[in-house]
Amino acid sequence: MTLHEAIGYRMIQSTDITALVSAENITHGDRPQGGTPAINFFEIAYEPLANGIVEITSYQISCRAATPEDAQAISREVMFLFHNFTGVVNGFDIRMGTVEGKFLLKEPDTELWHVPIDIRFNNLDTTVS
Repeated sequence: MTLHEAIGYRMIQSTDITALVSAENITHGDRPQGGTPAINFFEIAYEPLANGIVEITSYQISCRAATPEDAQAISREVMFLFHNFTGVVNGFDIRMGTVEGKFLLKEPDTELWHVPIDIRFNNLDTTVS
């Protein structure tokens, strides 16, 4: 399992998030084309530490919805899910998740409200069995 698979798995398993965004609208990489609300996420920075055993990886998790209130509600659930999170997600050892920033935007091309959240994960470069 990779870190992006662990992040996606944790969001899809969260009933607080899937109550707001259907699981098929939570994707790694590009924004889902199927509709809103939606979440997409991707790696934005990577730093290997301790001979590649410990890593610091930053992800942007983008929450989109038709209204600013809905986009903010989704982003709050994502932040609650990952901030100060430590644990093993489907075999992937996350030592700490830290929310580093978020803001509210309106996308001119789609007219959707967008809240990008930057989250830093400290994790081991191996899976736990």
